[in-house]
Amino acid sequence: MEDMTRRGLLTGALAGLAVPLLASPGRRIHRQSDRALRIVQLTDSHLKPEGGGPDHVAQCLRTINGMADRPDVIFQGGDIVMDACSQERGRVQTQFELASNVLSHNNSIPIEHVIGNHDVWGWSHQSPETINSDPMFGKNFWLRWTGLKRPYRSFDRSGWHFVFLDSLSQHRLGGFVARLDEEQFDWFESDLAKTPSTTPVCVVSHIPILSACAALFGQCESKDYWKIPGSLMHIDARRIKTLLYKHPNVRLCLSGHTHLLNKVEYNGVTHYCGGAVCGAWWQGPMQETQPGYSVIDLYANGQFHTHYQTY
Repeated sequence: MEDMTRRGLLTGALAGLAVPLLASPGRRIHRQSDRALRIVQLTDSHLKPEGGGPDHVAQCLRTINGMADRPDVIFQGGDIVMDACSQERGRVQTQFELASNVLSHNNSIPIEHVIGNHDVWGWSHQSPETINSDPMFGKNFWLRWTGLKRPYRSFDRSGWHFVFLDSLSQHRLGGFVARLDEEQFDWFESDLAKTPSTTPVCVVSHIPILSACAALFGQCESKDYWKIPGSLMHIDARRIKTLLYKHPNVRLCLSGHTHLLNKVEYNGVTHYCGGAVCGAWWQGPMQETQPGYSVIDLYANGQFHTHYQTY
């Protein structure tokens, strides 16, 4: 009870930094003049030359760029290409070149990328031992494509602190599991500790840290219990939520991966899973979630508003 009270007091102190936006108990009014940043979260494009995916993503980008109230930045939430995991080098190169072409011809808004499992080359290749000595193996294709030095980072913008995580650890049997390795977790812990407690924080990952979508993505239930694989939600979610609890200025965690839309609040942190621009891999909606993107408005006092938009 003492810890819950402490977190509530700290969260209240953060909210008091700006002019209160409460018109009446339980009702928030967001004024555009109080907005710090407008983000579009565009996740899971799964681009490949075949089919209509490139045209749909181009249309979506043109719609976003043509918004009367344009976003300040796009967060591309991972899985920009259809699949690099199991493909040959040339096919991977083709997909990333396609992604560059679609973005360069249809978008003029600054864009920040997070790495997705389908952006990693060779972890699910039928003969990974034949390509694992290639300098582009693993995450290096994506790193070269983005121009980044490592797949996780943080930065400040418009009074908010943003942490972009790399959800992906290579599984010993092939493929991946959603987990921060020790080096990244230590960096994450240090980064949050160095961030002023008065600065609101948004964490971005491809795979959800916590999500209801993970339970409903596939047939995760049996007769008597649920079984959620570590490929659908962070297997180290307990460790991460404990870290986040120590930092009540962490307000929002954004993710994609499941192609489903949900919002889960846990310990004062909102975990928002933002659907997919490709829906069910360009085969219509993913269960009840239509293809789309999210518009996210952030405010100086740590509040935020999310809206999912179909196109």
